[in-house]
Amino acid sequence: MFFDYNKLAAVEKRVVFVTAILLAALILFTGLNQFVSAWFNWRNAGAANIYQTVSFTGEGKVSAAPDTARVNIGLLTEGKESIAVQNENTEKMNRVINYLKKEDIAAEDIKTAQYNLSPKYDYAKGRSTLVGYTLTQTVEVQIRDLEKVGAILDGVVENGANEINSVSLFVDKPEELKNKAREEAVKAAREKAALTSKSAGFRLGRLVGFNEGFAGEPPMFYKGLEMGMGGAAAPAPQIEPGTQEISVTVTLTYLIK
Repeated sequence: MFFDYNKLAAVEKRVVFVTAILLAALILFTGLNQFVSAWFNWRNAGAANIYQTVSFTGEGKVSAAPDTARVNIGLLTEGKESIAVQNENTEKMNRVINYLKKEDIAAEDIKTAQYNLSPKYDYAKGRSTLVGYTLTQTVEVQIRDLEKVGAILDGVVENGANEINSVSLFVDKPEELKNKAREEAVKAAREKAALTSKSAGFRLGRLVGFNEGFAGEPPMFYKGLEMGMGGAAAPAPQIEPGTQEISVTVTLTYLIK
């Protein structure tokens, strides 16, 4: 059998060439990986890895008096005919809404929260007999002048409302208060970070994490007033706005040098 030694030598050269290329690529990749690791180590302020961190928490609180009241005003109407019940209810509720608008309550601050028409049955001797209908309608009203709340509650009752379910007070636009509380929380966290690092003998690197939590006191609720059909309303409550506290907690995470 005849061997072509020239072809065999050419194949060996190609194998050596490919092997050299692969070896060079491996060396280049290894060097590049070490370079990238060194760069990240420098970028992370000398930390061996990103998990060498320390966190500090600060809290900021701001108190403010509520400036808006939310009132749920209800109207319960009963009768034998559904159409008659709806007409009577509409007439009374329109009178209530017109009164609210005369008291400078904007239309966008008045919205229907519930409208429910249901039949009434009399159950006797195992049989049910339709005896009429009950219509319940509730409107949610926002009153932006707290000094007028008591007078408005009296006024809606005089104009036909027979249920006042609740009165809640709140800050209408709390974002400005949240921003102020946030600033105080960040300041407190930074001061704690500076004091702790100095006392413990380590240096802080760059900021790598920020978390925030928000808490605010729920709106203050006053017991609702309930009137029977055609009955007289209880005296309107004295509305005392008090204060509402808004709290923001932030956590700052730093690399350790």
